[in-house]
Amino acid sequence: MVDLELYRIFYEVAKAGNITQASNALNISQPAVTKHIKNLEYQLGATLFIRNRKGVILTESGKKLFVYIKQAMNLISYAEKEIDELQNMYTGTLKLGVGTTLTKKYLLKYIKEFHKLYPNITIEISTDPTGELKEKLKLGMIDLIIAKMPKYKESEYEYKVLGKLEDIFVGNEKYQELSQKEISLEELSTYPILLQKNPSSSREYIDSVCHERNIELKSIMNIASSNLLIDFVKIGYGIGFVTKQYVLEELHTKELFEIKVRPTIPPREFGLIQLKEHVLSFSAQALIELIERDN
Repeated sequence: MVDLELYRIFYEVAKAGNITQASNALNISQPAVTKHIKNLEYQLGATLFIRNRKGVILTESGKKLFVYIKQAMNLISYAEKEIDELQNMYTGTLKLGVGTTLTKKYLLKYIKEFHKLYPNITIEISTDPTGELKEKLKLGMIDLIIAKMPKYKESEYEYKVLGKLEDIFVGNEKYQELSQKEISLEELSTYPILLQKNPSSSREYIDSVCHERNIELKSIMNIASSNLLIDFVKIGYGIGFVTKQYVLEELHTKELFEIKVRPTIPPREFGLIQLKEHVLSFSAQALIELIERDN
């Protein structure tokens, strides 16, 4: 059986594409790294690397091996995290990226249950627009995003759908008469419109819908949060693009009125967003399991 340490050295060299960098990461000499790679190639009976001016590149055999070794290293890393957190009595910090309204309308009940189960884990919530949350996810500043799904999904992220939300246009009593009929998006564009500013999944979504229909929908004010946008609509500043589930009470009390458009805006999915092949912390995985239990 091949010594597992040889696979670890192979993994670092393949990941770096450079023996010097791998040597520094492993804290062993370059000649030792080269010797271990040759030993592994001898035991497997296959050439794993080809040298070039910049360092080394994987052969076809090396590429196939790397796929499995990468999975194994991720599992080992995950197991070490699990054990460390268990030994620390589940202490730690769960860092979430999620909008304020989605937290209140959807996530709060799960956070309440999570806190009962794991009272020693601190929960931190970032409420930036989805685009900014993705950057924080890449930098390791948050563990997980719960947000509306983007229209175009990026390959570096893993998406898990939890449900659907309906986006609508609303206005206050000034636009009550307008709410009695159905109007086209072209006609709607002649009224003062309020949209969330970029980067925002809601703005990205309505912009893409309008673009597909060759319609330009200009916002008279670009607003950071959905809650603030709803407040501006309430005082009659304009017609806002909002999530229907967030304004059900206002629609019921007739503080706001839905303005139906044609063609209708398709419902949008929301759910979990995480980096592919990223090893989640125990706390993040525990929260996901709580949420998935109801889905």
